[in-house]
Amino acid sequence: MHSKWAKKAGIDKFIADFVNRNIDYGTSWAFTEGDNEFYVEEYESAVAKQLNFFHQKDLDNENNHKSYVKAYYLHHLLDYFRETRINIYEINFVFDQFLKEKIETETINAEGNKINFLKEIHQIFDVLRKNKDELYSDLKGEYFTN
Repeated sequence: MHSKWAKKAGIDKFIADFVNRNIDYGTSWAFTEGDNEFYVEEYESAVAKQLNFFHQKDLDNENNHKSYVKAYYLHHLLDYFRETRINIYEINFVFDQFLKEKIETETINAEGNKINFLKEIHQIFDVLRKNKDELYSDLKGEYFTN
């Protein structure tokens, strides 16, 4: 399901698949000493480390329009829709709860500057909001909330 929604969000399939694999199967290899060139605090959660990793991938390729970060948020948001116990028909409430409960909206780079990703998050929200009937249809099944 992720690839379909990535395409709707303008995210290259290769990037979406790369992000999905790394989130689902782990990115611990990316955080081993000496293998990374990005800023990672030891106390950061795995989710925060992933965000920093994908942000760095975007910085390495400025032409992809922050596709790694968008794919990261899309992945977590689609999972949230399947996992939440709140009424998914209240799509704006789901988005609000996602921001409060599930995800970080910003990170701090090596220079100590905050980098905010709300623009990218809202782009993903807009894609799902504009296609909510199709989203609900895709979610039907064992994970669907009545």
